[in-house]
Amino acid sequence: MEHKNIDQGKGMQRMKNIIGNGSLSTVWRKRFEASIKKCMGLTATSLLLMTVLVSQSIAGDFQIQPMAMDLSLNVKSGVFSVINNGEEKIDFQVSAKEWNQDEKGKDVYVDTKDIVFFPKVMSVEPKGQRAIRIGLKGPLGTKEKTYRLFVEEIPTPKKTSADDVKKNIRAGVTIAFRFAMPIFVKPARPQEIYVIDKIEMSKGAVKAIIRNTGNVHIKLRAVTFSGKAADGKELFSKEVAGWYILQGLSLPYEAEIPKDVCKKLTTIGVVAQTEDGKIDGKFNVEKNMCAQ
Repeated sequence: MEHKNIDQGKGMQRMKNIIGNGSLSTVWRKRFEASIKKCMGLTATSLLLMTVLVSQSIAGDFQIQPMAMDLSLNVKSGVFSVINNGEEKIDFQVSAKEWNQDEKGKDVYVDTKDIVFFPKVMSVEPKGQRAIRIGLKGPLGTKEKTYRLFVEEIPTPKKTSADDVKKNIRAGVTIAFRFAMPIFVKPARPQEIYVIDKIEMSKGAVKAIIRNTGNVHIKLRAVTFSGKAADGKELFSKEVAGWYILQGLSLPYEAEIPKDVCKKLTTIGVVAQTEDGKIDGKFNVEKNMCAQ
């Protein structure tokens, strides 16, 4: 059995391209199953489990609302609703983890007792919904605490149909989705502050370090790089998808500049955009910073 989490980078971008407006159709699910069968061969006998960790709260035939939860001194509990839009019962298992990030921005999860929740295992009937109740345990700090509630579909092996028997397909493929819903525990005095800590360039690659200097998380929508010639004409532009930056941490964002364009640039502008505002910076380009 293979477990596969897709959360950031190329994997997440592929999932975003598939999801589109935030929903996965049953048609897509069937096509995806068919493509995996083709890769495995018609005589495959193992069950493949793909667990997809996504930021959106909709997948296949079920969805979770809200997409995130804020807890604070005045709001110490909440509810996530798991809604089954399909025609079959879906089983779930639920867990909670403390959420941090390493120096490269990779999400890191550790066990926690700060968040209490119920139930830990549940079933949602067709066209029905169930509530997952969340509670905060322990005092607030001066900095935001961050957690994820994992809601994981318990896979049910696909039944072999008569058509599959004729084609000598002896095993089905089950795709199980796992959502990681953010839970933010706000400090008494939240401060959202972020800066472009550094812009550097080497071998035709420009990198901007976005640092969160506040005491709560930020969520960047995008980081945009814009290269201009001496006359002010824009010759290069690239938008990089943003992500969460937890309090006190930083994330690097990079863009590759084509060799023929790089040598014509004199400046590169960087704009980091959140839902509520933006910051910008500028960097002077030298010839030896381009790919040789």
